[in-house]
Amino acid sequence: MHDHDRHPEQQAPRWAVLSVTWVNSLGSGILWSGVPFVTERQYGFTQGENLALALVESVIYVAVALTAGPLLRRLRLSPRSWLAWTFVVQAAASLLALTGSRGVIVSACVLSAIGAALWPVMESYVSSGQHGGNMRRSLAYFNVTWMSATGASLLLMAPLVASGNASLSLLVLLPVSAASLVLLRWFPDRPAPHPPEHAHTHLAPQYPYLLRATRFIVPSSYVFISLLGPVLPFLLLDLGLDDGWKTPLASLWMFARMLTVVLMGFLSFWHGKWATLAFGLALLAGGFATVALAGTVPAMIAGLVAFGAGHGVLYYASLYYAMAVGGAEVDAGGHFEALIGVGYVVGPVAGMVAGAVAGGSHAGLVGGTWAAATIGLLPALLPYLAWRKAAAAAPRHP
Repeated sequence: MHDHDRHPEQQAPRWAVLSVTWVNSLGSGILWSGVPFVTERQYGFTQGENLALALVESVIYVAVALTAGPLLRRLRLSPRSWLAWTFVVQAAASLLALTGSRGVIVSACVLSAIGAALWPVMESYVSSGQHGGNMRRSLAYFNVTWMSATGASLLLMAPLVASGNASLSLLVLLPVSAASLVLLRWFPDRPAPHPPEHAHTHLAPQYPYLLRATRFIVPSSYVFISLLGPVLPFLLLDLGLDDGWKTPLASLWMFARMLTVVLMGFLSFWHGKWATLAFGLALLAGGFATVALAGTVPAMIAGLVAFGAGHGVLYYASLYYAMAVGGAEVDAGGHFEALIGVGYVVGPVAGMVAGAVAGGSHAGLVGGTWAAATIGLLPALLPYLAWRKAAAAAPRHP
C-alpha cells in the first residue's frame, strides 16, 4: 500500500488526530488494564500467570517500538499507509477473543505489537510542525484524549466483567479500526516537519540533560504501571468489592493522571525544572505503596489518585522533552515508546521475583518494586550532575 504525495507536509487537523487517538486508546486501556480482569475473572488466571502474560506482551512491545521507524522506511510506506495497515491487523486480532482463553492470550500479544507500531507514528502527527508552548498544548490535548479513553475503557467494561463475559470487550476494536480507517482520509501522507528557521530556538540549555534523565525515569515509572495492572484485580479482591465496582475503581488513577496533564499543558512553571521530576517520582512510588498496602476502600482511592498524579507528571514531562529535543520524528516517538516497554518488561519480572522471595506478601511486592525502580533510576543522576557541572562552568553575566 503506497501513497501518492498529494499533501505530504500539511498538518493533520487536530480533531482528526485526537479522534483516532481516543478510539484506539479504548483498545490500549483494555489491553494493559482490562485484560488482567478478563483473565482473572473469566479464565481463573493466578497473579503469577497475569504477570507472565504481561511480560510476554511487554517484550513484544519493546521489540516492535524499536523497529517501527526503520521498518516503515524499509517498506517505503508513508506513515499514513503504515497506520492503515495497523488498523486492519488490529481488527483481525480482536476477533481472536471469541476463541477462548488461548485466543485472548494471542490477541493480547498481537495488540501489544499493534500499539507499539501505532503510537510512535501518532505522536509524530500530534507534535509535527510545532515548538514550545504550541507543542506543550498539543501534547496536553493528546494526553488528555488518550488518558480519558483508557479510563473510560474500564468503566465500559464493568457490566461485562460483572456478567462474566469480559473477553467480549476486545471486540470494541472492530468499530474502532473501521472508524480509524475512515478518519485517515484527513491525514497527510507524512507529518509536517518543523520549520528549519525555528528549530530548537525554544530549547532551554537544560533540556538535553532533562531528556537524558527521563530516558531512565520513563522505564522506571512503568515498572510501577506494569505491576499495577496484573495485580490490581487481586488487591481489589481483598477489599471484598462486587465485580461491577472493580474496574470503575481501578480507573481512578487514570482520571487522576488525566487531570494532572490538563494542568501541566496550560501551566509553564514546571518545565525545565528538575524538582518536577522528583515530585512526580515521590507521588508515584508513594501512591503505589498505598495501593498495595490499602486495607480499606478510602485508602485505595487515595493511593490510586496519588499514583495517577505522579505518573501524569512524569509521563507528560518526559514526552515533552522527547518530542521537543527529538524534533517530533517517528523515531523519537519510537524510542519513547520503547522506553515505556522496558518498564513493562522489568515490572512483571520484579513482581514474580518479589512473589517468590516474599511469599506473595504485599509488603514484599512494594519492596521488590521499589528496588527494581531504584536501580533503574540511579543512572538518571548522571545527567543531573552533568548539568550542575555545566551550569557552574557557564560564564555569568552581570
